[in-house]
Amino acid sequence: MGKGIAETTGLGQTFTGNIFIAISTSLPEVVVSLAALRIDAVDLAIGNLFGSNIFNIFILAIDDIFFTKGPILSFTNTNHIISALSAITMITIAIIGLTYRSTKKPLFLAWDSLGILLVYIINLMLLYASI
Repeated sequence: MGKGIAETTGLGQTFTGNIFIAISTSLPEVVVSLAALRIDAVDLAIGNLFGSNIFNIFILAIDDIFFTKGPILSFTNTNHIISALSAITMITIAIIGLTYRSTKKPLFLAWDSLGILLVYIINLMLLYASI
């Protein structure tokens, strides 16, 4: 399905995977996190997101077991480096936010959330520019 979307739109598989596929497969995490926040279970919401992130990266190792042509990452587009570096940067910002514990929330986003949002947007712009 994703390959078809990439070919039809001309957006490329890396960009399509980062936007359409990633968002659609992350909807359960969004729902669980929002539900947890509604009952004031902030640690559950954050644990859900970090746990999902860790497990998703772990899937690389599982995929590599079943990919028989060689090391799986050596067969991918180098544009994934952009997303990997963006993910590392976003996690680093989250770690700083967990450590620093800001007490202010300018406008509607804390500084760490704003930083994560900006890195995500820059990631998408860089991926789009590389099509």
